[in-house]
Amino acid sequence: MTSKSVAHVRAALLLAAALCVADTAHAAPPPPVDPIVANDPEFMATFTKQYHTTFADGAVPAKYKDLAGAVLSVAVKCEDCLTSHVKSAIRHGATRAEIVEMLRVALVAGGSAGLPTMGAAYAVMDDAKLK
Repeated sequence: MTSKSVAHVRAALLLAAALCVADTAHAAPPPPVDPIVANDPEFMATFTKQYHTTFADGAVPAKYKDLAGAVLSVAVKCEDCLTSHVKSAIRHGATRAEIVEMLRVALVAGGSAGLPTMGAAYAVMDDAKLK
């Protein structure tokens, strides 16, 4: 191999290495590990199963269970909980009017301290383009 060929091979290897580094730099970070799951996986597996069973369709349809969950989420001021319940209620067919009415119930039952939390529900409905 001539010195010119060796130089071309080196340049190609350097370019390939640079592309690998650039590709790695843009890779998504690994998802965060939930500290409760990491420290008590057996309990969380049981809890998660109970949670899914409880909020599934039963004598009370899942949509209404999630709407009730949304009310409680506003009352205890849990924005992440509210977001989850509203998304699930939408998946189960809840309309914007139903969700808004339940948010009003939440505010009257839980007091005006729930107002900042309620904004999350409207953001979810807007993102879902729920009319």
